[in-house]
Amino acid sequence: MIGAEISGELKKGYTVFNKARDHHWFSDEPKELEGLDFGPRPSELLLSSLISCKLITLKMYANRKNWNIDGVKILLTIIDKEEKIIIKKKILFNDQLSEKQKKRLTDISGRCPIAKLLSNSIEFKLS
Repeated sequence: MIGAEISGELKKGYTVFNKARDHHWFSDEPKELEGLDFGPRPSELLLSSLISCKLITLKMYANRKNWNIDGVKILLTIIDKEEKIIIKKKILFNDQLSEKQKKRLTDISGRCPIAKLLSNSIEFKLS
């Protein structure tokens, strides 16, 4: 399924230096929460990985069907409802797609590996 290993190191304040393979980036909290705002919040990074996975999955599917999905955008919002977290999804399609294609792509977007990972229970183990 998903093979990934990320490391993170706490720096000044709430700033975290993240590294994966040859890539590195910062995550942080905004200044109003006493962060330094050097990077996105962890929840924003989570949504970013989910959006990226959904769009890549859509592109792979569209390529097999020879559908043009250029310019397709996904907007995600986390809503905290007492004991349940809800992620609202809105997909903005280009004008070249039919309603049937849009419906199929919406369904396919829910099948990306990150969406599957998040929708199933996750077990954390110390190594």
